[in-house]
Amino acid sequence: MFRIRALLRMGVYGAMALAVALALTFAGNERWPFLLPCAVVLGLSVLTAWYPQRAHERWGWALREHDLIISHGVLLQQVVSIPAGRIQHVDVHQGPIERSLGLARLQIFTAAGSGADGEIPGLTRETADALRERLVRREADDVV
Repeated sequence: MFRIRALLRMGVYGAMALAVALALTFAGNERWPFLLPCAVVLGLSVLTAWYPQRAHERWGWALREHDLIISHGVLLQQVVSIPAGRIQHVDVHQGPIERSLGLARLQIFTAAGSGADGEIPGLTRETADALRERLVRREADDVV
């Protein structure tokens, strides 16, 4: 999944660089504009070969007694602790690519956040559903 996202990003940014190069060519710059998309695609190719494996290796999560720990990040590592009592709801998402690969993404929402406060990508659908049930059940046990 990390590699597919990187390839999609490379295609989008390469197309944007090509559009900028075409615009610069039509604006009167005739020599260097086509080096821009070549440099962008070359740089993104190197990142596509290096980054997805590292990103996959750095994702981790642990369900502890009173919280859920999520860690991720290649250049900047982030560790998020979500207390079980703060979890409002948990969603399982599957985009078309994730669905074709049998993967799912778990999103955890708390009362304090305007969006998802935690996300775990690349889970199998069964693991995501089981983790969602455990988190929701713990949330219900804490309320009672």
